[in-house]
Amino acid sequence: MMDISYLGLLFSMLLLVFPLIIFHTLKLKLSKQLMISFGRMIGQLAIVGLWLQFLLDQEDWRLTLLWAGIMLINAIFTVKGRLKSQRRILLPVMFSALGIASLVVMPWILFMVVRPDPFFSAKFVIPIYGMVLGNSMNSCALALERFESGLSDNWKAYYTRISLGASIWEAALPPFRKAMQASLMPQLLTIASMGVVSLPGMMTGQILGGSSAIVAIKYQMMVMAAIFSAVALADFIAIRLYLAKRFDKFYMPKKDIA
Repeated sequence: MMDISYLGLLFSMLLLVFPLIIFHTLKLKLSKQLMISFGRMIGQLAIVGLWLQFLLDQEDWRLTLLWAGIMLINAIFTVKGRLKSQRRILLPVMFSALGIASLVVMPWILFMVVRPDPFFSAKFVIPIYGMVLGNSMNSCALALERFESGLSDNWKAYYTRISLGASIWEAALPPFRKAMQASLMPQLLTIASMGVVSLPGMMTGQILGGSSAIVAIKYQMMVMAAIFSAVALADFIAIRLYLAKRFDKFYMPKKDIA
């Protein structure tokens, strides 16, 4: 794969002059945020890049699992930071939802599909798990936010169903459905447009890395199946667990806990 020189990388960063000019013209107070964001990105990617190179060189399954665990913990706290309500109950909910989805999807991909040698090769596990976990994290955040807002915006309908003898599952099912649809629709739209409207990152990266287009396409299909399955599982489990912790034994909502 053709390398990029540090001078070339510097020239790519000079493209940021254009958004900075736009921000200045429109008097948008985003210039500082842009510089901070890119500064953080460069620092974080430099550190992670050195660590990943170390992982790839070592080929130690224990280090691979350790890094996967760190990725999971970071994802959980990232989602917790995004959501503003019921934050205390989010830690066990997100840990269970993302953890279960990971334990279902990743072994399936490794055992049944890729079969890397060595089995826990960081070259395969970390990139695939990063895509699966990142998408699951974002979708979970959206699903829980939509579910909570669906409940909060229409408590009257919930109480009416409960008063008519509905179980908590039946009473909360309408906002549950809407939250799942809202969180999964962006994934479905991305999948539907893939190949014609957009070339996905993994496929492009493999082609640039020297793989044939057919091999890159097969990997991309595999990854999208893994991502969507993990997202659907994580969203469903997260909302179910959140529902169980959101209400008391009398089906009444617990007070909001920061």
